Amino acid sequence: MNNRSSNAAIAFAGHRFLIDTDVTFRIDQGVHLANFVPETDPAPLCGQLTPIRVHHSEDLFRDRLAHLEGARSARVMPFRGDPYRFSRTGRVSWWRPETGSHLPEDHLYAKDATGRLHILLHPGTGRGERYVLRVIREVVLRCAEHRGWSAFHAAAAAVDGHGVLIAGASGAGKTTVLTALAAHHRADLIGSDRVVVTEQAAHLVGVPITVRIAAGTLSALPPRSGLPPHSTLPADFGTAHKAACTPQDFAQAFTARVRETAPLRLIVLPQLCDDDREMAIAFPPPAAARDALTAVCCTPDDEDWLHPWLADRLRPPTELARQASDVRDAMVARAPVMTVTAGVHTPHLLERIADAVVRRLT
Repeated sequence: MNNRSSNAAIAFAGHRFLIDTDVTFRIDQGVHLANFVPETDPAPLCGQLTPIRVHHSEDLFRDRLAHLEGARSARVMPFRGDPYRFSRTGRVSWWRPETGSHLPEDHLYAKDATGRLHILLHPGTGRGERYVLRVIREVVLRCAEHRGWSAFHAAAAAVDGHGVLIAGASGAGKTTVLTALAAHHRADLIGSDRVVVTEQAAHLVGVPITVRIAAGTLSALPPRSGLPPHSTLPADFGTAHKAACTPQDFAQAFTARVRETAPLRLIVLPQLCDDDREMAIAFPPPAAARDALTAVCCTPDDEDWLHPWLADRLRPPTELARQASDVRDAMVARAPVMTVTAGVHTPHLLERIADAVVRRLT
């Protein structure tokens, strides 16, 4: 079979990528990427283009793996919980999963002398199409830093074009608030776990990441096409179990869209608990609001992307920290900050949260 590659240019968060994929893998890779592409309001382009070559060949994979067996290597963990072995052969940098770790040993990452990024997949790789998004996300985050933007551990939605940043630590209830806005006000999805805020806090920009929804949140909704069926999930509202879906599936389930940017109009800090306490809304003073945003700011230190890996960081962390501080100041000055405290067993919680957020926007 002819295994010539097929090129496809695509943009995420204002950065263009040229994805060059073996033709035997083109359909799988293309379908997966299409499930993450924003439908509307793209971010302004940065002017840069990153080429990524995806190889889907058993012979090439085994040849490169054998070549690396004799190379000196060091253990690295660029992404939380994912140990790799780093090697350098000639002018090419290589990363391969550490033997004995939870990572499947069916893929390799490489960066060649020109800076081009490569992903080598064994044809038997399970869900091999997902690996290219790992590269895209990191490049997007590094590009945002270079542009003066800052990343947050947050979800984001657009309600009638108004951007709502939903920020908080893991388990705070970000996706629950996001789902509430989509289900009850057809809010467009911007981002689900990492969101970038531009200079002067003018706009929110989404990062292409899978939407992970707690089973309890799903159980509070009627069955919807594109979301996992209730029968496969625990029934208790508030369970830690989460199901994953693509941005397109999430948006289409609520007859909404995947939107890449929106002007920042409101910041929500959810504090949801596993009980039935009544919902309460508060507006913290600027200093407290800023402290809360500082705690979930991922620039320059991200709890998941532990240090630059496939994309180089061009500015020192101290400079990025000052940049992020300025962005947080602008966020508090530009948009109201609202805390939502509630027990996840409270009746009609999703509808009540959505209505409270929308009232503050209008």
